[in-house]
Amino acid sequence: MKEIRKTVDNHLPKWLHSRILTAVDFIWQVKDDDDKTMARISAVADKLDGEQMTWVMMLLTLPKLQTLIMKSDDAMEFMKKRNKERTIN
Repeated sequence: MKEIRKTVDNHLPKWLHSRILTAVDFIWQVKDDDDKTMARISAVADKLDGEQMTWVMMLLTLPKLQTLIMKSDDAMEFMKKRNKERTIN
């Protein structure tokens, strides 16, 4: 009887699949060079389907999204409240 080999990809959400994370890393390595970034995005788009490419692009935008969220009024309020709670003994 052949043993079924399970990988971590079987247990994670599809946006954390190793193919997606590998593509994100491949593009992220040249994030400061727009020409190389666009070339790598095109190369990855040829290998992945539309849904997978969407996950790649969303993961690449997370740092920008975090910056926007942390500058929001709600986040500022939350951080102030949280800091007050931590200083009370």
